[in-house]
Amino acid sequence: MQDFKNLLVWQKAHELALFTYRITADFPKEELFGLRNTLRKTSVDIPAFVAEGCSKANDQEFGKLLRTAIGLNNRLEYFALVAKDLELLSDAIHKEYEDRIVEVRKMLSGLNQKLG
Repeated sequence: MQDFKNLLVWQKAHELALFTYRITADFPKEELFGLRNTLRKTSVDIPAFVAEGCSKANDQEFGKLLRTAIGLNNRLEYFALVAKDLELLSDAIHKEYEDRIVEVRKMLSGLNQKLG
């Protein structure tokens, strides 16, 4: 068992969640329980699964949670695309968001591969 806050991938995923909250703050009121909530929930679940994985007894259990986090990361990338296509995110913000999402996915995948 390790302290999840020491993992760089958790730190980056946490920053991604905070960024998600910032960029969705000005979404229209009708998106309050729609895409805004979906983006926020999905982004918070990614570091939460990493944190939970750190409490597991073995690498196999940790890896399973990392794979779930990777799936959520892919889902977040799609939801971000929907937000851009609906013009809720500018092209520039979407590009930065997508870059952050891809960075976290690569880190999650790398850690998962390292676990075997």
